[in-house]
Amino acid sequence: MTMKEYDQLAKYKTFSLGDVTAITGNESTSTSLITRWLKKKYVVRIRKDLYSCIDLTTGDIIANKYQIASAINDASYVSHHTAFEFFGMVNQVYNTVYVSSKKRFNTFEFMGTTYKYMSSPFYEGVFLVKNVEGIRITDVERTFVDSINLLSKVGGIEELINITKTIESLSAEKLLGYMEQYNKKVIFQKVGFFLENYYNGENLGAAFFETCQLKSGNSVRYLEQGREGKFLARWNLIIPEEFIPRKNDVEGPNEYI
Repeated sequence: MTMKEYDQLAKYKTFSLGDVTAITGNESTSTSLITRWLKKKYVVRIRKDLYSCIDLTTGDIIANKYQIASAINDASYVSHHTAFEFFGMVNQVYNTVYVSSKKRFNTFEFMGTTYKYMSSPFYEGVFLVKNVEGIRITDVERTFVDSINLLSKVGGIEELINITKTIESLSAEKLLGYMEQYNKKVIFQKVGFFLENYYNGENLGAAFFETCQLKSGNSVRYLEQGREGKFLARWNLIIPEEFIPRKNDVEGPNEYI
């Protein structure tokens, strides 16, 4: 591997056989080169037809886990708890990377990290990070709504409460748009509950919560399926007792039954 070839490939963060062939002009030659580079530990194989260069100074892989997730296929992107992790909103770092994509791939492990496939319900709210190359990720609003839909993929109720408290600003318009995409009444219920009680950022406005209530319907649902608790009439939700919000350590009058 010449330094010229190395520099060209290192710019990709991750690369495929096709990327090498674009440099060499010959697929057979490229296959032989990759085999040789793997033996010399110039590159590492992440999964089938996905590689990254090794930093020859430190011995570390050039691509980070967010770049790897975004390179699994041309429609993959970082989501759920992993997106919040990228935004610096979590205390606990997981060894599972949640990767959403319209194109299914087999969940795989690489260097002690599991890259878990998540079905992509829609593509709105995904953006390319500007200051770090090669990362596609859901914006904060989309990440929040996705996490409400699958609480287990964000570490459960307590973790999402802690995350919600760290969020400084949210777009009511974006939140409502993503909730409409899901078209699930329970999401409007849960989003309304979480943001009304744990969000301390810029005001979303009364109209936002009124819309959440209107779109919630009349069915009583559990904040977390199978978890008993007290009934909160405002959101028609059963809230586990340990997660009942308290204002100045006192429950609001007649709010819970």
